[in-house]
Amino acid sequence: MIYDYPQYYEVAFSFRDIPKEVAFMRQCIERYSQVEVRRVFEVACGFAPHAEELVSHGYTYCGLDNNRNMLDYAVAKWRHLTPRPKFIEGNMISFDTSIEMDFAFVMLGSLYLDGLKEMTSHFNAMARCLKQGSLYFLDWCVQFEDPLKYADNNAVTYERDGISVESRFNIRLVDESQRMYEEIWTLDVNDRGRRRKLQMVERNRAITPNDFLAFIRNRTDFEMVGWWKDWDLDQPITENAAVTRPIALLRRV
Repeated sequence: MIYDYPQYYEVAFSFRDIPKEVAFMRQCIERYSQVEVRRVFEVACGFAPHAEELVSHGYTYCGLDNNRNMLDYAVAKWRHLTPRPKFIEGNMISFDTSIEMDFAFVMLGSLYLDGLKEMTSHFNAMARCLKQGSLYFLDWCVQFEDPLKYADNNAVTYERDGISVESRFNIRLVDESQRMYEEIWTLDVNDRGRRRKLQMVERNRAITPNDFLAFIRNRTDFEMVGWWKDWDLDQPITENAAVTRPIALLRRV
């Protein structure tokens, strides 16, 4: 599992503008949250790249992930922060934080749910942990374009602290009726002269806008606030257009 090598995973995603992403989440909170936000909760947090920025704005951070290597790396990386982030090892399908959260988010399409049963279980767990009036922020979890657009993507290379990582992503259709895909991610790593190749295959079910809306409308504990493109609240998505990294925002009711 590439997730077992968080230092390489971090380099592969070093292109992200974390302050910009946190600023956008804070805009959503200011405009749409009905509660004061103190505790934020990240689903599938990995090494928690947003933790430092969020803590710098006065939030208490908690992250959930099922990979122990990622969590150990996150604990060590962010142990200097005050308040110190809290991490929970668990599966997003069913979990209990034991603490009510004021805001939750999941990034880069990391909502891996294979069907209605798992999706229902996940949202039941989210309803248990979120306060009424709080927001659930989903980045790229709803597919507004054909996932096969990302088949055989060109390799991209990023470097940090003497580590070079060439990343290549591919995707293939497994079951069209269920919209099930296999995502193949390959990393070619040069770790200060030590070379290694890592590859991971994950199955994921594409969630369409119509299916997502129907799912939320059939629940009584979440409502749809809206969805946007280009990380801009002045650019709502008004139709099923091709949008990279669409943002969907829900509110706990």
